[in-house]
Amino acid sequence: MFDLTGQPVFVLSVALAVALPVLIVILWSRRRASTSGGPPFALVVAGRIGVILLAQLLAMTSIFLYVNNQYGFYSSWSDLFGLSGDAPPPIQVDAGPGAGTGTSKGAGSVEVMTVHSTSGVTADSLVWLPPGYKASGKTKYPVVMFLPGQPSQPQHLYTEYDFANVASQAVSSGKVKPFVAVFPPIMIAPPRDTECVDVPNGPQAETWLTTDVPNALQAKYRVEPLGKQWSLLGWSTGALCVAKLLLKHPTSFAAAVSFGGQFDTYLDNTTGDLFGGNAQLQNENSPMWLYSQYGMRGGKLLMIAGKQDIWAGNATDQMAAATHGDPNVTLITFPTGGHNYHNYKAYLAPALEWLAKSGAAG
Repeated sequence: MFDLTGQPVFVLSVALAVALPVLIVILWSRRRASTSGGPPFALVVAGRIGVILLAQLLAMTSIFLYVNNQYGFYSSWSDLFGLSGDAPPPIQVDAGPGAGTGTSKGAGSVEVMTVHSTSGVTADSLVWLPPGYKASGKTKYPVVMFLPGQPSQPQHLYTEYDFANVASQAVSSGKVKPFVAVFPPIMIAPPRDTECVDVPNGPQAETWLTTDVPNALQAKYRVEPLGKQWSLLGWSTGALCVAKLLLKHPTSFAAAVSFGGQFDTYLDNTTGDLFGGNAQLQNENSPMWLYSQYGMRGGKLLMIAGKQDIWAGNATDQMAAATHGDPNVTLITFPTGGHNYHNYKAYLAPALEWLAKSGAAG
């Protein structure tokens, strides 16, 4: 009920932020009207300063919750406070359209797949199955791998992009052939941001995405093997990852869509040292560098970014300049709006249709 991104927490914070100043005015008015003795003056001043600071804190909390819900920076309390663990938290699937283990009319179904990796990480991924999917039969389905941002989780991405409804409508319209989608976490060593890198003597995040998750998916579902029928979608940090995976593993993935992504590696306090001081390893994890060395190598890339998106706009412009004239690279920009789900989710349907036309995802 009191999830970080839930409506009750936001409404409660706003109500308290509004009510406390009103209460302060009422109490202070009564204090002035009273002629009786009271606590020492210094204590009164300290108390008033305290409640003013509390009122400011509540107002700032309300603003933070609103911005966080718009941008999806943190999807849970553990994300916010940087609580670490051995693996990402288990995914809980709610009942309703596009959820559960059974097929829901018009929205396909979603299941939880637990992946046991060769590197020792055990984590849950979401798997969306199209309407009409059957466990038996000979038909194998194309695959779309959709990567979340950092530190977001698959369930949050799936919900914010309204994936079940958008994907099922794309399939039912005939513009996209039925496909299976998998949503793996990219934060496999929370709270560290691995940037989908095989870190020397650390988390093997790239292997997780290119080997562990595909192997688990192929073992459990009727899907095509890695190759021309596998494509990638990525949001924010996940967008950086899909561009890298496409350019670095051209025989595994046919196409990728970047929703608000960057195209060069970076290090900060959330990543730590990802490359052990190895400049070549850092280059090999940079989409910009990979393209400058090898080009698209048969793959196709769609970049989607807002001009006002401070995090992704300039980076996308730089990648667009580097790939200018390449028929395998497509750019979509929108003039207003920042780095949040609300602005980007409208492009999911066009992205799925683009993948279909490019030869991937049906």
